[in-house]
Formats: sequence, structure tokens, C-alpha cells
Amino acid sequence: EVKQTLLVNATPAQRWKSFAVRASWSMVMVFIFLFIVFYLQQAGCVLLVFVCQLLMYKELIKIGRKNTKERELGWLVKGGFQLLYWYWFFLTTFITYGQTLEEHIYFHKDIIPKTFKRIEKIFDRYVLYCFALYALGLVAFVLMLKKQHYKYQFQRFAHCHVTLMAVVVQSSVLASNMFHGMIWFLLPCLLVITNDIMAYIFGFSMGRTPLIKLSPKKTWEGFIGGWMSTLVFGFMFSRFLVQFPLMTCPSQGFAPEYWPQCEKSSLFQLGSIEDTLGHNIGSRVPEFMQDWQMMPMDEHVFWMSMFASMVAPFGGFFASGFKRAFKIKDFGDSIPGHGGITDRMDCQIIMGMFVYTYVNSRVFKTYLGDFDPDAVVSLFQELNDDQKVRIFKTLGRALTKRGLLN
Repeated sequence: EVKQTLLVNATPAQRWKSFAVRASWSMVMVFIFLFIVFYLQQAGCVLLVFVCQLLMYKELIKIGRKNTKERELGWLVKGGFQLLYWYWFFLTTFITYGQTLEEHIYFHKDIIPKTFKRIEKIFDRYVLYCFALYALGLVAFVLMLKKQHYKYQFQRFAHCHVTLMAVVVQSSVLASNMFHGMIWFLLPCLLVITNDIMAYIFGFSMGRTPLIKLSPKKTWEGFIGGWMSTLVFGFMFSRFLVQFPLMTCPSQGFAPEYWPQCEKSSLFQLGSIEDTLGHNIGSRVPEFMQDWQMMPMDEHVFWMSMFASMVAPFGGFFASGFKRAFKIKDFGDSIPGHGGITDRMDCQIIMGMFVYTYVNSRVFKTYLGDFDPDAVVSLFQELNDDQKVRIFKTLGRALTKRGLLN
């Protein structure tokens, strides 16, 4: 097992070399990420998520392989297993992205109408086709089972499916978040990045108290410093980003819109504390804060910042425990100073899943009796033209029956 020590216990030369390599590559990754977000937008971000999924899956699926067992299986079975690993990856990707991006794919149906008619037929039986393809892979797996190697083969089968659930299925919701407005994709990613950087800086400069045995380089000083910094920078990032329609406007389809036009939701508009948080809470605010202004988004930023700094790091600790179980230092070596893609994305996955569940249950409420009209308007703007017309006609008939329209 690779022995790790706190950075403050390393020699000055080692510490600064580690800092320089890590910092320089962090800047490169942040620059590439922001370029994709602002220039390529949703299409580029979906592709970025897919590439990260592919590289993470590649790093994770090779863990636990036993060369002796692989040789004993023979080249035919071994090759068949390798093919099945990737067959299930692309099938899972097809299932998750098909469900997540279906309406955005349909948005471009007028570009190639004949092709989209064929695609529409596929989507009509989408679930059936997906199950049939999965069943085909299952049959292939059973046919490849080899006596005296059942346990190893089923271990690899389970390893493959857990990886697919943890990586592909969970991280696919990142693609869903961004179409509500890029702020729901960019801001959570920035919060995790900020927490990671600030925790590293505080740990680098003053970390002396180990936080958790699973990750010996993590310290309480870094954890607390990262938490406080993430809260501060979270509000700063939010106030800056809401100025841009690209961040707040819901989007449909994959064509970039550099200056989209939409009515700014009240979610991103400043108001008094009492109007934003309600009379019960607003009336208890100290008198010197009564004239302060905030926007409803601030509450959501607070909870996202808390999760990014207090809970998301445990995604990293989970990954550290996984690496220790298999006695490896990093998942890969593709990013100098950082390890592999999985080493950088472990916290982003759980953060993306949290934002997806939070946005759909608290921000864009869909159940009757407790919903935000502005959220309904935002959801309506994400529909394609046919869906909008259908809803318009249905509402028209309902309002006419009630005598609210002539």
C-alpha cells in the first residue's frame, strides 16, 4: 500500500513542486471547462460529460482484474468479456441519455424530417428495445461462463454493473441539469472545484490535524477552510452568473445561443429579506439587516454550497476507501498532480445527483398545491412547439369552461 503523509510533513521542495504541478493543471482544466460552457454550451457540456464517463469507466473497470484468471479463461472468453464491458457501457449510455435528452433531440426534428420519423418510431418502443438489447448481453454472458471460474466471472459482472450505476447513471443527470439554465450545471461544478482548491490551500498552509484515516492527506483545517470559502465564493459566483441570460434562461435543443432572450425569473431577482424568505423568518432578522436585499436563488446557493463542502467530499473519501481496498494510489495518471479522471470527478458525481433531486423537488416543484408559477413558466419554455400548442389548447378549453375566457 502506498504510504501518504500530510503536506506539512513533506520537505519544502516536495510541497512546492506538488503545489506547482497541481495548480498549473487545475488552471488548464478550469480554462478548458469554461471554454466549453460558454462557447459550446449544452452540446459541448453533454459531450464533456460523456467523455468523462467513458474515461472513468475505463479506469474503474480494469480494477480488480486478475491476469492469471484472465489467461485461464482463454482468449475467446476473455475477448468476449472485454466486448461485453463496452457493450453494456454504450447500452447504458443509450438508455440514460435517450430518456434525458429525448425532448431536446426532437427539438431538431425539422432539420432532417425523414430521419426523425424513423427515430420517433424507435422511441415509441424505446424501453422494449433497450430491454431486448440488455437481455441479449445477459444471454451472451451466460454462454461465456466457464467451469471453475464462475465466481471470478460473476465478480466481474457485478463490478461492471455497480460501476455503470455509480458512474454512468448518476452522472447522466448532469446533462438534465444544464437545460434548466447553465447556472444549474456551472455553479455546482464551481462549488466543488472551489472547495477542492481552498481545502488544498488551507491544508497545504496550515493542515496538521488528520480528518479521516481513509484519506491521510485530508485535514480538519483544510475541511473547515474549504467549507467557509465555498460559502463565500458560492454567493459571489451566483451574483455574478445571474447577470447573464445564458446562465438563467432555460434551453431546448443543442444549438448554441450566445445571447438568449427570456423573461428573467423571480428566482434571480432581488427583493427584501421578508419577501424572499417569508414573514415568519423575515420578521426575526436583526434590525440592521432589514434593508438588505436578497434573491430566492440565495437560499438554493446556500444549500448547494453546504452540500458541496460538507457532503460531496465524502464522495472523494469513498473513492479513497475504494483505492485502499485495491491497494492503488490513484485511479489513473492522465492528469499530472491529480491522478485520473475518476480522482477529479468523484465529488462532482454526487454533487450533480444532489442538484438534480434538489432542483426537481424544491426549485421546479411539479406537484399540485405547492408550486412556483415562475418555475412552471420556465418548464413550459423548455417544451417543443408542438407540446406548447397542445398545452395552450388544453388550457384554453379548461379556462373557457370555467368562464375565465370568452
